[in-house]
Amino acid sequence: MEQKEFNPIIEAVVSIRQYALSISENWTSMKSMGAVLKEDMDKATGMVNMYGSETTKQQWASEIIDFNATKSHLEEIMRFVISRIKEKSTEGLSARWNDYPGHVSKMEASYEKMKSLGQSSLPENKKDDWGELWNSLMQSHGFMGKEANAIGIQLGLMEKCTPDEIDELSDTILKHIPSGYSIEEAHKYTDEYMDAYEQLKTEAYKKKNLWDRFLDVLAGGTQQTPAQRVMMQRWVDGEKGDAH
Repeated sequence: MEQKEFNPIIEAVVSIRQYALSISENWTSMKSMGAVLKEDMDKATGMVNMYGSETTKQQWASEIIDFNATKSHLEEIMRFVISRIKEKSTEGLSARWNDYPGHVSKMEASYEKMKSLGQSSLPENKKDDWGELWNSLMQSHGFMGKEANAIGIQLGLMEKCTPDEIDELSDTILKHIPSGYSIEEAHKYTDEYMDAYEQLKTEAYKKKNLWDRFLDVLAGGTQQTPAQRVMMQRWVDGEKGDAH
């Protein structure tokens, strides 16, 4: 796949911008994506009710109850955490956020069960439609997972940085990194991303202590590969021989 050939600089720059953009938008995109996910799940329920056997419908209804209960827990956690972020308060955050991964695992288990129910019970001429619908569901879920990961990073920053420092980081990132390009498109705009990389290196070296704390939080996330972490630390240290 072409994406595997991306150099870690471009991948890191894109993911850092996505993180900063999420903060600047106050997580409103999660609500809109959640609405898309709900619409697709309603379509899936409609297909099962129209074409599934009675046994499948009963199994689906039971799974939907579990899925919606888990979804409600996740939404409640998100509302609490986002309200704390907006208030710039860390009170109760860590304990609440620690519950999040377990509920995500339950939701993903429900997805697998429901996907399998449709695949095994729907007529052959509807299985392609089912597959496309499930791809859409997984894209929405994946997007929300990335947003949640960015929230986790911001929580880490709130414990290590002042609100003004967090704002400064986000403003710096959004100022220098090109907008409008996904990770899939970024390889077409290498020159722009390498220029952004040089700009960020300069800013990071000027504010070494702040960016050290930022990279420390990123290292605890899931979106940075070891090569990216090494390369990003070189930005801060002002060293040559960056990984490509």
